[in-house]
Amino acid sequence: MNIQILNELMRQNEIPSYFQLSKETHIPYTTLLDLVRGNGERLSNIKTIADFFGVKMTYLIDEPVKIITINEKNRVIVEKETGYNSILSNLLSD
Repeated sequence: MNIQILNELMRQNEIPSYFQLSKETHIPYTTLLDLVRGNGERLSNIKTIADFFGVKMTYLIDEPVKIITINEKNRVIVEKETGYNSILSNLLSD
């Protein structure tokens, strides 16, 4: 789940805390915290949150994005894959 988007939706809708979001969506607080931390991302919970805010589920879900950094010699030096709140970094050799 994209936490930045969730936090922005909460701010726009004046939901001050995850505890309040838990009460409003009827998702248990500990389940919501697991979701925010990237554990137990059940689609049913994401759908519940999306429905509550009136957005599509895909708006809340991170899409994996590949980031490639190229040094001054046009060699790939770092590849990162981001998604679901995790960042994987691999140093690539020649």
